[in-house]
Amino acid sequence: MSPWARIALLTWLGCSATLVVRAEIPQVRLDEGTLSGVLKDGVVSYKGIPYAEPPVGSLRWTLPVPPKAWSGERAADDFGPSCMQPTPPRNLPQGSKAAQLSEDCLTLNVWAPADAAHVPVMVWIHGGGNTNGSSADIYYDGSAFARDGAILVSLNYRLGVFGFFAHPAFAREHASDEGNFGLWDQIAALRWVKRNIARFGGDPGNVTLFGESAGGEDTIALLTTRAARGLFQRAIAESAGGGWGPPPTRSEAESKGTQLATKLKLAGAQATLSDLRAVPMQAIVESAQDEDAGPIVDGRLLTQPPLSAIAKGDASRVPLIIGTNSEDGSLVPDQVSAADLFPQRLSSADLTQLKADYGPQVSSDRAFAELVFRDAYFAGPAGWIAGRLAAKGTPVYLYRFEYVLEALRRRRSGARHGSEIPFVFEQFPPIGLTGEDRVVGRAMHDCWVAFARTGKPDCADAPQWMPLKGSNGWMVFDSRPEMRAIQGKAALDLLESRLRPTG
Repeated sequence: MSPWARIALLTWLGCSATLVVRAEIPQVRLDEGTLSGVLKDGVVSYKGIPYAEPPVGSLRWTLPVPPKAWSGERAADDFGPSCMQPTPPRNLPQGSKAAQLSEDCLTLNVWAPADAAHVPVMVWIHGGGNTNGSSADIYYDGSAFARDGAILVSLNYRLGVFGFFAHPAFAREHASDEGNFGLWDQIAALRWVKRNIARFGGDPGNVTLFGESAGGEDTIALLTTRAARGLFQRAIAESAGGGWGPPPTRSEAESKGTQLATKLKLAGAQATLSDLRAVPMQAIVESAQDEDAGPIVDGRLLTQPPLSAIAKGDASRVPLIIGTNSEDGSLVPDQVSAADLFPQRLSSADLTQLKADYGPQVSSDRAFAELVFRDAYFAGPAGWIAGRLAAKGTPVYLYRFEYVLEALRRRRSGARHGSEIPFVFEQFPPIGLTGEDRVVGRAMHDCWVAFARTGKPDCADAPQWMPLKGSNGWMVFDSRPEMRAIQGKAALDLLESRLRPTG
């Protein structure tokens, strides 16, 4: 760019402009200070942006606090540390600070078109069981979304017992009645987006919240919380975990918190908040590394199980894409049989009927366990959520992802849990892509972008995707994406009748 062209550009941006480009280094001015990012191939990125104060010391197990201002320019060219978890997450950029584990982890990342002006925004919540993962995963790179005219925001949120935890000391010391600190982090990030994203060229009134696995489960939970109302206008839940069982109640979470305190050699239920906050973070991680984590029906943020809220019509009526993968059951441990999954809920007669319903798909005991796990934890609840919301008039688009990259077909028979992510982000492993691989990738990615733009997943490489009405079918993403009749209804119905809580 010539000096005169640069002067003209800066004059056009004006003195009140938020985003400027100086010597090919993009900058954005926030209320807290100035960020300097990276410009590459028409995409500007800003990484490791604090959206809340570090939740350390007296801020451990409190609601997120807005970040403090900084002086000068803050470099935003690398991700922040990953939140505390048993082991560092995989698939991180080489040399990134994301390989560090820390409680000081509440940062987010932005990818935007260099010329963005009022473009749609997509906010990504990573998966990992609410105990693992990082926004820095290389497969979550947002460049393809920015290239196609959308802003992608990804975020870290507190995990494990740092993010989902309750203890009697909270109420006893009048410190907090909350337990869903990880969900509150996600809400804080959404509030940051609403307040700041226009400065990156985004439309704060057109935000799509989406996530996979635990990120999808959290997305569904946020659909049912009043605190998140108005912070997003569309949602996508990919292989949302959680199953039919309700989340733990506050009293159940407090009981687990008491057990953890005892394990940490504190005074159990009588431990104080000061006692709990004084424990080194690594000791907490080691003591709780086998614990499950996730949303809690705490009576404050979540006043009822998300599925109950959906059944009663208490969920936000925003357009929704929801679906699963053909082999989401790949998560089931090798040593677990179908009979082990729900021994109190599924009788031997039920298992016999399920085998008959699945037919030739039951090629082995392992295959049977994977099918039951897939439909009980993922496909069944996803279809039920879709049906309930659609019956209330919400536009819902149901899908099944079945495609396997050609280079992987010798060792994979179907789409495993999480295998849609490279297609959604168009960030593929370096294994050599075929033309068919690329077509399916473009189809899925473009459907997600179109949905973020208009609320309808109209995309060139897939036929018209119709919203769910009754049981009119789902979009199947395989070598030829197309609408098809929903398969396996008999097994899904049987599992729902045995596993879905009433009320």
